[in-house]
Amino acid sequence: MKKILNYIPTVPLLTVLLTLGSCKDVLDVKPRLAVDLGSAYTTPEALTAALNGVYDLIQSTNLYGRDLIAIPEALADNGRATNKSGRLNPEFQNQIGSHFINWTNAYIAINRANLILRSLPNVTAAQATKDAIEGQCLFLRGLLYFDLMRAYAYTPRAIVAAQNLGGVPLLIEGVSDLDKVTLPARASIDDCYKQITADLTAAAAKLTNNNTTFVRPFFASRGAAQALASRVELYKGNWADAVRLSTEALASGVGVFQSTPAAYVAGWRAASHPESMFELSFQANENIGVNFSLQTTYSTLRTLGLRTATAGFGDLVPTATLLTNLGITRTVDVVTRGNDVRAQLYELGTTGRGPAEIECTKFLGKGGQVNQDNVPIIRVSELFLNRAEANYELGNFPAALTDVNLIRTRAGLTALAATVTGPALLEEILNQRRLEFAFEGHRFFDLKRRGLDLVKLPRNIAFTDFLILARLPTAQISLNPNLKQNFGY
Repeated sequence: MKKILNYIPTVPLLTVLLTLGSCKDVLDVKPRLAVDLGSAYTTPEALTAALNGVYDLIQSTNLYGRDLIAIPEALADNGRATNKSGRLNPEFQNQIGSHFINWTNAYIAINRANLILRSLPNVTAAQATKDAIEGQCLFLRGLLYFDLMRAYAYTPRAIVAAQNLGGVPLLIEGVSDLDKVTLPARASIDDCYKQITADLTAAAAKLTNNNTTFVRPFFASRGAAQALASRVELYKGNWADAVRLSTEALASGVGVFQSTPAAYVAGWRAASHPESMFELSFQANENIGVNFSLQTTYSTLRTLGLRTATAGFGDLVPTATLLTNLGITRTVDVVTRGNDVRAQLYELGTTGRGPAEIECTKFLGKGGQVNQDNVPIIRVSELFLNRAEANYELGNFPAALTDVNLIRTRAGLTALAATVTGPALLEEILNQRRLEFAFEGHRFFDLKRRGLDLVKLPRNIAFTDFLILARLPTAQISLNPNLKQNFGY
């Protein structure tokens, strides 16, 4: 990527708004362009550069560079902090205030997307180009609001009424001047999810699955929008829509299901994961580094199988229960695996940072670049499990069983018998979600959306505990009298 000097004002909600007059950001974006204030929103090239600025923000540590992938594992029962660097130990212990902090960067990115959307009607460009840019902005805005809701609010199906203070502020108009600043209150949970659904529906209508300028899976496509929408509908409990959207996304041709155990493992070693519906690409100058990258967070290894060279810290490793469920056991330095091929993505790390641990190797620096890996955000496998869960809730047990068995047999496990129905089937669907997406940022959210407690060491966290929700930034609360802090903080 080329550095681009970008004078586009950026607004998270209020704090950054107060400094708009001097807002000059140096951003990493893909096009080799230099954009100044006068031309920032008047040409398709400049709008494409600004769009890449939104993607760059999503790569930040507080978003998908690390936190939205690693913290859900630490907060829940998949990840155990090793304390080798001290990072993620407070999140693992579920300490007050140690939670997601995606608020500011999310609102900066949302405002950038809004400014692009505001300018598009006045730009002369081919309609296909304008549709592609609009669709991606809507997809990214939907994704960002969805992640804000997952962190700071309850989901529509699982609410502690006495502690519910709503969703997050909805800002759908771009703001570039101080006199346009508003101080919105939190919208309702339902209104926030309506906006997310509207954005993703509109995005799917504008996008195609074969744009050659914005190449999938590194840019949003119709299939990616349908896939994310299927996840959103699962959170909302709209089961029929979750089934429909999962099926549509599977038919989109975006992402290829890896149908054999060997192909599944190989997919994690490819430059781009073949199952990715949407994946963030990290270029050489975007290496997050030895302190915060996913590689260093999850592993001490430099390369697979080489225990004599230490690269990362291995701050977060699988819990004993996750290892047991994967069929992994350890005797001194010998790791034994069962039939589940997903266990091959975990191996013993080095002693360079302290005692060796069994570590996750899903993000182990593809292409030989330490601490630099692309990040799959949506994989094809999720669609089968989204559909399985939704069909279970609809009472369509045979269809649910077919999809969960597809995931099981691909992992090298035997198919469940047709007699498995009812609660036992739901338990297996949720267990397969845990095993399939361990260390990919799903676990905490899957438990939270179903109103389930966090059963873990060092202590259990009840769903009714205020710690389930993240704390809104205190600076925003101080500056915006209409904004209410989450219960308990």
